[in-house]
Formats: sequence, C-alpha cells, structure tokens
Amino acid sequence: MRFKILILSSLLFIAFLAVTAFCVDWSNPSYNADEMISAEGVTVYKNPSGFAATPQAQRDLDKNKSSLDWTMPSTLTGGGDSAKSSRTQAEASSEEIAPAANTSNATDTELPPAKLEVATAGGSWYFTLNDSVERELNLAIFQKGNDVFGAGKIKEDNNTRDVTVSGAVADATLELKLVTSNPIVQYKLNLNLSGDYATGEYQAFSTSGDSWTGSAEGEKTA
Repeated sequence: MRFKILILSSLLFIAFLAVTAFCVDWSNPSYNADEMISAEGVTVYKNPSGFAATPQAQRDLDKNKSSLDWTMPSTLTGGGDSAKSSRTQAEASSEEIAPAANTSNATDTELPPAKLEVATAGGSWYFTLNDSVERELNLAIFQKGNDVFGAGKIKEDNNTRDVTVSGAVADATLELKLVTSNPIVQYKLNLNLSGDYATGEYQAFSTSGDSWTGSAEGEKTA
C-alpha cells in the first residue's frame, strides 16, 4: 500500500512540474524558482543589474551612450569610391599643400666665387718694338705667382745689348720693365696676353732725359 502511495505522489509531482513548465516563457526565462512555480502566465524578465534583456539590446544601449560617433560617413574623404582610392587622393592633396622649404639660409650655402687663373707668361719670347726705329727682343721670362723676371738681348740696327726683365701679371695683362746697358735705357711695356701672343704699347726713357713711345708685339716661342 505504501508503495502505491509513493508512485501516485511521484506521478502527481511530475504532472505539477509539467503544468508549471507550460506557464513559463522559455524565450525569456527569469530562472527564478519561486516565479516559475507561482507563474500563471508569461513573465517578462527584468535584469536587476540595469543591463538590457539581450546582448544585442545592450550593444545598442552602449552605442547610444558612447561619446564615439558610430554613424558611417555618407561619402569617403577625397571623394574616392573606395577606401584605397580615397586614401590615395587624400595623400596627393596633402602633398600639394605642403609648405615650401625654408630658403632663408640659401645664401649661407653658396660657394665662394671662383678665383681667376693667373695667365702663364713664363717662357721664351720674341718681341718687336716699333717707333721711329724697329728693335728686336729675345727674352727668357720666368714667373713666380704674379711676378715675372728674366733676361735677354735687344737688337737695334747692328748693335746688340743685354737687357734685364722684371714685371708682373694681372689677369690677362702683362707689365714688363726692361733695362739695357751701354747705354742705360728703360722700356715699360703694357701688354695684353692672348694665349701665346702679346700686343700693346711701351714708353722708353734714357739717362740723358730723352723719352719716346711705340707699339709692341710678341710671340712665345717656347
């Protein structure tokens, strides 16, 4: 008899659980035993912690509360039809508006002006001096920087005399001072150099006080 009572009690309990299960809203259960047992209809679940009922609803709620702008732009930066093309156009625009390089110190990097090369006057020269008389000169000229010096012979008519040479070179100009002996005469030649040729004028002074001028032409022979 006791065994039959136990079986009947078990069946009644199972039937009670089945009726209770039909009364629970399984799409949104509360998982509260007291509410499940006493429910007579659908119970709406409310999260006591303040979160939304579903993860999707909670994400929407968080998005509305966030300070970030979740709205997608209607157009891409630069007007491109894709992210890659838009980025390319934006980079090109930034290069076009890049500030010009600072050129305020451009003069600091300028090279100093090139120094003019000193003309080469050293060598063996043959000159003719023309005034009322034609004279011939054969000179051996040496050069040290801008300074020149040397010696040679001067021929007038059938007379040949020794001559000493001094002077200087400035750019393409050659100045020579010649002094002869027996008699002593000084010749000052102002010549323009052009390669192996020299042309110009001269003045002559003698110890007796005589002076004269003439033209001079020369060619480097070695």
